[in-house]
Amino acid sequence: MNGDDPINIALTDTIDLHVFHPADITAILDEFLNNAVLQGYLQVEIIHGKGKSVVKHTVHNYLKNDKRVLQFFDKSANWGRTIVILKKEV
Repeated sequence: MNGDDPINIALTDTIDLHVFHPADITAILDEFLNNAVLQGYLQVEIIHGKGKSVVKHTVHNYLKNDKRVLQFFDKSANWGRTIVILKKEV
């Protein structure tokens, strides 16, 4: 396996963005939310990191403008996770 080989990732209702390059976050989120809608999930969890994380900022800005998202919020005070409530129909 070399650096250009695709990586297979099991798709669930949770994604940990720590393993991805920050430049790829929006594309990853788009695919993750597409899968969530296809699977019929109404709630998903995004792990992005604690504090004033650049990734958290990117995630929240993306979610603000996504038509599949009903609402989103931090799972708990600054624990590096965002809960996303998806619309039943887009």
